[in-house]
Amino acid sequence: MGLTHQWLVALCMFKMNYQAFINRQINEMKVIYSEKHCLHNPPKEFELGRFVPYKECTGRVDSILSSLRARNLGEIVAPNDYGLGPIAAVHSKEFIAYLQNAYEEWVKVGGNPEGVFPDVSAVRDFANLRKWKQNPPQRNFPYSRDGGPLGRPGYYCFDMTGVIAEGTFQAAYEAAQVALTGAELLIEEKAHGIFALCRPPGHHAQRDLCGGYCFFNNAAIAVRHLIHVLKVGRVAIIDIDYHHGNGTQEIFYENSNPLYVSLHGALDYPFYWGAEDEVGENEGAGFNVNVPLKMGTQDKEYIEALQTIIDTRVKEYNPQIVVVSLGVDTYANDPIGGFFLTTPAYIQIGRALSSLRCPTLFVMEGGYAVEEIGDNVTNVLQGFENYIAACR
Repeated sequence: MGLTHQWLVALCMFKMNYQAFINRQINEMKVIYSEKHCLHNPPKEFELGRFVPYKECTGRVDSILSSLRARNLGEIVAPNDYGLGPIAAVHSKEFIAYLQNAYEEWVKVGGNPEGVFPDVSAVRDFANLRKWKQNPPQRNFPYSRDGGPLGRPGYYCFDMTGVIAEGTFQAAYEAAQVALTGAELLIEEKAHGIFALCRPPGHHAQRDLCGGYCFFNNAAIAVRHLIHVLKVGRVAIIDIDYHHGNGTQEIFYENSNPLYVSLHGALDYPFYWGAEDEVGENEGAGFNVNVPLKMGTQDKEYIEALQTIIDTRVKEYNPQIVVVSLGVDTYANDPIGGFFLTTPAYIQIGRALSSLRCPTLFVMEGGYAVEEIGDNVTNVLQGFENYIAACR
């Protein structure tokens, strides 16, 4: 009995020590967050012919933070300020100026102070949907000829969800700094995972177009910084938001670094981008990989598709850094998604991403089921961290 008792005590101690070890590994993941996201808070958006409450709301971040803290995921730190330079390396100076000035100009000429909505859209990008071309003729207008205060919203925004409120520019600027800080810390601290809790999101933002709740492309800004400033050799972007990241695709369509991979809903928003035959051009040919999945995709199908693309295209690319555009609007109850993923599936998604055994920056994108978004996001991060810790 004495030996049995000692063995049981030893086993219990081992389990306790192992769990403490796991918790220490989990706590290594820093979370970058700024409360300035609250400056962007439009009351409404235009959907299906009517005004509805704005879905990309501040409550999304509140839910995520609550879940992160409840599970003690890791230290929450404020971003550093890297200025406009890294943003201007991705977005045009005219577009940045528009976002800086749009709200004030709009209100001065009598626009609704609740937010900037386009009245007229300049259909200037749909003849060449997949990527931005250097100096296309229709984009050579000087700033004075892009429509003025009432016309610019339709020139620089491709839908009715890119609503600019009084504090939108400051919030979008800060979201880019959150992503940049995550990139810097990933390298500086040799971390295996960092979570950049960005809001507003970014993957729909093109070089000079906002839309889809996105203004600056946070993931693209971080990736450009990793490659050109921090001198990372190869970066892979894995976009797991339900909606295709048309902005990220456009920005890097002619580049072989990074590799861009997107799993998304077929024939859904943003509608005109995301087909399998969009593979990149020139130097980027073969480095843009779209995996459209049918409406109603469930856990098993999604995890298999994700693991397959990781085991083939991503591992073949052999990245030194992975950037995950982390959207959880693939969730079954998401109001604007079309998949049927359950909350436990996000743990498996985290494990699949960790199978690359590569330093990973998670950049927050979409997910609009406010009550569940926190658990879904935290499950991805904890699935990633626990698998990494268990493999050590």
